[in-house]
Amino acid sequence: MEFIQGTLTTLSIFGILCQSAVTEASGVIRNGTVWRDTNGDEIWCNGGHVIREGDIFYWVGYETRPGQHLWNTKLYSSSNLVDWKFENNILRKEGKFAILGWAGRPGLVYNNATKRYVVIFEADSRDWYRHKVGFASCDTINGIYQFERYQYPEKDRSTGDQSVYQEGDDAYLVTVLDHPDQRPLNYSLAIFKLSSDFLSIESKVFEGFENGGREAPHIIKVDNTYYWFTSGLMGWNSTATMYATANSLSGPWSELKHLATDPDSPDSFNTQHDFVLPVTGSEGTIYLYVGDRYSQHHGKGTGRNIFLPLVWEDDVPKLKWCESLKIDVDTGRYQCVDE
Repeated sequence: MEFIQGTLTTLSIFGILCQSAVTEASGVIRNGTVWRDTNGDEIWCNGGHVIREGDIFYWVGYETRPGQHLWNTKLYSSSNLVDWKFENNILRKEGKFAILGWAGRPGLVYNNATKRYVVIFEADSRDWYRHKVGFASCDTINGIYQFERYQYPEKDRSTGDQSVYQEGDDAYLVTVLDHPDQRPLNYSLAIFKLSSDFLSIESKVFEGFENGGREAPHIIKVDNTYYWFTSGLMGWNSTATMYATANSLSGPWSELKHLATDPDSPDSFNTQHDFVLPVTGSEGTIYLYVGDRYSQHHGKGTGRNIFLPLVWEDDVPKLKWCESLKIDVDTGRYQCVDE
């Protein structure tokens, strides 16, 4: 089979992401398996984010090991999105983070002005109601991050799942908001612009999709269109992915639509949508769908991370199943492999 170039025509690609050393030197990502890092240890990295620095991809996520009471925010690195090296537990339950019962959904951004890396995450503690937004920073990407602040994004409104979106020197919190009266939870979806140093929330850009019961929100921009993807609200269980589109972060946003799959799947091939990674090479850009499979909790299927191609057909995104994937990050091409 020939490599397929990722272009935004009838076959633009939205698909792969994090993978592990279980794939050997062939550069093949095998979905539906337990992935291991270059030391042979199981990868524990869910609900996260990837940024690229030169030729290296850095993947941040939280540990979801069953029975694990001490949370960790983990960082891995890879040059090929296949073989992942464990870098560090960049947030730990110690110091000013010790009050947290949960630190989830970390997003990683770099601030060009301050020359510091910032992790933005769900901050859950008995000291306050539900989730606040946590901020931590470091002058190296794989160091121990320093506490900056916890805050509600708007007055005393708590949050659910969240992610980050960065465009140039601007960064945004993309989050699920609870109702202003605290109930119902997971009431709406919202976007907040961050301060110039990315260490606090500056202003609300958009709120909508009330009473939608959505989680795992994440935004990408393809050409001049923003795509907002979310999972359903079903605990650890896999769900169908939905998306909306807009020409501006402030909207208007389209209605949420079901993301088509090939072949048909009622639950995004037994995953929850997590985030999307654009990978630009010399011959195009591919978009990598990252799905969380919490098989360690719900017992359905194998593995905890799935990377699949998402293609555009007649300007409509479609998620495609590939049991095994071979990618070329230098050129921006991918190949489904029959093994």
